[in-house]
Amino acid sequence: MRLQDKVALITGSSSGIGKELAIGFAEEGADIIVNYNRREKEAQETASSVRALGREALVIKADVSTKAEVESMVDEAWRRFGRIDILVNNSGITTECSLLSLSEEKWDLIIGVNLKGTFLCDSAVGRRMVRDKIKGHIINISSVNAVEVEVNRGPYNTSKGGVNLLTKSFAAELGRYGIHVNGIAFGSISGTNIAGEFFDNGGIIEKIMDKTPLGYIGTTSECIGPAVFLATDESSYVQGEIIVVDGGLSIQKYGDDLRDQEGER
Repeated sequence: MRLQDKVALITGSSSGIGKELAIGFAEEGADIIVNYNRREKEAQETASSVRALGREALVIKADVSTKAEVESMVDEAWRRFGRIDILVNNSGITTECSLLSLSEEKWDLIIGVNLKGTFLCDSAVGRRMVRDKIKGHIINISSVNAVEVEVNRGPYNTSKGGVNLLTKSFAAELGRYGIHVNGIAFGSISGTNIAGEFFDNGGIIEKIMDKTPLGYIGTTSECIGPAVFLATDESSYVQGEIIVVDGGLSIQKYGDDLRDQEGER
């Protein structure tokens, strides 16, 4: 097991990618701190799945956009386990909204969870790792929206662009302590709830698959491997990188419908 007896805090792990990572890390031998803000029942279900694998699970409610709650969560985790070896900043929210009519409150909410929340968790865990000389791994979950913007997702696009640079900034500062900081930019992943009814729109899905060289929408189970890689010494010389996991979505400018026909130039 590649994460045997490690302790991992995964924010937003009551559902979607976070839940999948919690169970995947437990399968690799890690004890899990399951964080949630609203979905307590789902968080307890994640914890039950972790315990069924023979690993310990601690469920903590905390709003990652609030410093006091983040500090309390990390302190509770330290009291229970004595350390955190791996932090995965997975919490994220979005909504469809035009930048021209976007309210200040909605902007603050999305930036607060996605960007400020990542900063607060990185800082809280990073300080304690430095203090206790833990050569841990921090993984910030980003999105291809950081480089290929989606119309009417302005705050989300902005927050993920910020997460990428925040990841590099923490990597530059914490590397000297042996702490690895990297990110994963996911593309379209089914089984998540962050996009609301996004995956119910057949027209959008068809366009995404047309533009994705691998030709299908990713699954939450396909998120585990890259995260485990960044959480282990297999990635010992990887620092400040954003690994893109999107089936090739972001490398192709147009879809198959615009591809040159054979023999045409």
